[in-house]
Amino acid sequence: MSLPIRYPSPLAAPLSKAVRAGDFLFLSGQTPKNADLTPLRGDIQTQTRNVLDAIAASLAEHGLGMEHVVRATCWLSDIKHMKPFNEVYATYFIEGLPVRSTVEAKLSQDVDVEIEVTAWSPLNKG
Repeated sequence: MSLPIRYPSPLAAPLSKAVRAGDFLFLSGQTPKNADLTPLRGDIQTQTRNVLDAIAASLAEHGLGMEHVVRATCWLSDIKHMKPFNEVYATYFIEGLPVRSTVEAKLSQDVDVEIEVTAWSPLNKG
């Protein structure tokens, strides 16, 4: 059995951007960011789109798409954001929704959303 493969993060934080373990790719939690990696402000829809676009881009780096996501964990700064968050979230999973947990939490840098995902990425694609 081989060890997990770790992909470094561009952030100055002690974490990996992604880790492959067997047939799964785990992405670290993603918060809304501007191109210069500063926190993106705006309404929950804008922040959610930014986060999900970043997740889609990270998945694409590994030859995957949103249809490969099997699990998502979502944090909202206020549970009152759930309805507009869900409206945006659902548009990213056209092929089917992953299982999901969503909780209210105080988030780093006072953003309103953070999402982490696990994607199915079989090593033997046959």
